[in-house]
Amino acid sequence: MVNKILGTAGTRILNAIINLAIILLISNYIGSEGYGIIGLVIVSVSIIQIFVDLLGGGTLIYFTSRKNHISLLLVSYSWIIIVISLFTIGLTAFEFFFPNQYSEFIPKGQKSSVILLATIGAFMLTHYNILIGIGKIKQYNIAFSIQLLSLVSSFLYFLFIAENTDFTSYLNALTISYVVGLFCSLIVFKYIEKGDELNTNEVIKEMLNFGFVSQIANGFHILNKRISFYFINAFSGLSSLGVYNAGIQLSEGLKLIGQSISLVQYSEISKSRDKQYAVTITIKLMKLAVLLTFIALFVLLIMPVEVYEYLFTKEFDGIKLIIIAISPGVLALSANTIFSHYFSGLGNPKISLWANMIGFIFTIIFAIVLIPVFGLVGAALTSSISYSSTVVYQYFIFKKQTGVLFKHWLPVKQDFIDFKHILSRLLN
Repeated sequence: MVNKILGTAGTRILNAIINLAIILLISNYIGSEGYGIIGLVIVSVSIIQIFVDLLGGGTLIYFTSRKNHISLLLVSYSWIIIVISLFTIGLTAFEFFFPNQYSEFIPKGQKSSVILLATIGAFMLTHYNILIGIGKIKQYNIAFSIQLLSLVSSFLYFLFIAENTDFTSYLNALTISYVVGLFCSLIVFKYIEKGDELNTNEVIKEMLNFGFVSQIANGFHILNKRISFYFINAFSGLSSLGVYNAGIQLSEGLKLIGQSISLVQYSEISKSRDKQYAVTITIKLMKLAVLLTFIALFVLLIMPVEVYEYLFTKEFDGIKLIIIAISPGVLALSANTIFSHYFSGLGNPKISLWANMIGFIFTIIFAIVLIPVFGLVGAALTSSISYSSTVVYQYFIFKKQTGVLFKHWLPVKQDFIDFKHILSRLLN
């Protein structure tokens, strides 16, 4: 398991470095308004992916070790086509009948980009999830790394060789990286087990029963994180949204630490039937995720404002305040990721659903109260409050179900030894 965490962590570190490079490039060459448009496009793609993941995502990972692989692929492919078709029709109708409201959600002329990215991304992520579900973490990491490298190399080409310095250069690069990722993900067919019977009807029923709750939970989670985008766009415009998007991406990029750890955690728990094992590794990995996130967050917090202004230009001078305001939420996100994968790995996604619904309620209340008064900082504070509320709920449910006391979450000597061991191997 440690080797899988190290391999995934290495991939996520590469992801973090590339994300940082992209944030710097967008900030310096495209500007805040272009960054705002990019943010709205990506949020729209994420919302479509929520519906795709009703028969995909974590549900697919969970059932890969339990169901016929061909059945899973047939169901997922068919569902992707249905969802994309419905969204295409829906967005076209929305644009025709309510053009003013439509422009608040989808930037002008970017419907095709949203649909194309959502389509390619859906098939790519389906293959990735099956690789994770069958435990081929190394193969997933390689494919994902190639995808990331193609993103940054394509973006550099469009900026400096094609000399395209508007937001379309990034969206074009993202599309290319998705295509590359899709081709790399085809390695999944090397590991597909055909099985005896397809039983697609049974698979659909069980995946919906499991995935419906799981994806509503995930939907609320994404809304908790990104509904502020629409409030900021409505109150302050695309330029302010671009500044907020940069600050959020920079700080929330640290969630990659928790994601890399929870990815392996979820794969291990979903394949195991031992609940005590699930509890033990959840506690240990939670400590590791929060500790690593805290260290990385501390580095961002001690950097002077002048450094941010130099790196991102004065157009993005509010980034440091956004990072400070969202810091508690970033730590909460790292814990939330581990808790969510614990409950989902045991086939109990309802806990995450209730947690994210609570977070959503806090998001709506505080977004209405704080964003009009405090602007971008108010949006960041809203996110921190929302993320923290979900973790508090998950903690008490975990305690009730397992009997684990607060003292068990406190670091002990062995935790630091394990941390030192993992860090040493990662650096080597």
